[in-house]
Amino acid sequence: MKLSYATHKPFNIEPGKITVIATDSSVVYSDLILSLKGQKDLLRFLNDEMELVEVNKSIDWLGDLMIQQDISKRYLPIVLKKLFAAMPDVQRNKIHEATVRLDNVIQESLYLTDLPMKITYDFDLKKVLKFTDTHLDSKTLTDAYDIIKTIIQIHEMCELKSCLAVNNVAHYLTAGQIEELAEFLQDVIQPIILIEFTDMSQANFYSNCNFYYIDKDFVDWY
Repeated sequence: MKLSYATHKPFNIEPGKITVIATDSSVVYSDLILSLKGQKDLLRFLNDEMELVEVNKSIDWLGDLMIQQDISKRYLPIVLKKLFAAMPDVQRNKIHEATVRLDNVIQESLYLTDLPMKITYDFDLKKVLKFTDTHLDSKTLTDAYDIIKTIIQIHEMCELKSCLAVNNVAHYLTAGQIEELAEFLQDVIQPIILIEFTDMSQANFYSNCNFYYIDKDFVDWY
């Protein structure tokens, strides 16, 4: 897969690799961020057959990990859909049986009101999980590395074809964590794009990554 920006040479996006697109140009950085957010049209994404694909369908843009939107709200519907499809019948039956027992207890309590109130259980697992407030635990997802790893695991579990893209990772991850992330991606064969505002001297920070750089004069250093 390839991602191209305006008049610059394309960036090669490889499964199992970190692709770093770095710059010290505020213009380039803004162009990249706004294009990934869908507010500019300066990026083109090509699949392996060199066919043009919409960027918003090819890129899972999360942005800055510490100010991102609610991850649970964003990814939970996808996770639950996959979970429902793959759940064994034995497990489904256990949930149904437990829900029926709970409904019976609640119904007994309703009889005490002396009003014509009745509980109806329609065997909808989605409603059951909503009732239990099933969610990703944000209290355990306070570290940037853990957030990335969790989302990549969701991509793998749900067989998502889009490529996760984030920015400002260098603010939150150590060089060692970048290396660990690179090794993890190789195991799950998932790609990720990091958009960074930095200078060329920081290239060594991104070991085991495909590093692309555009300087203030809009010159490519690939």
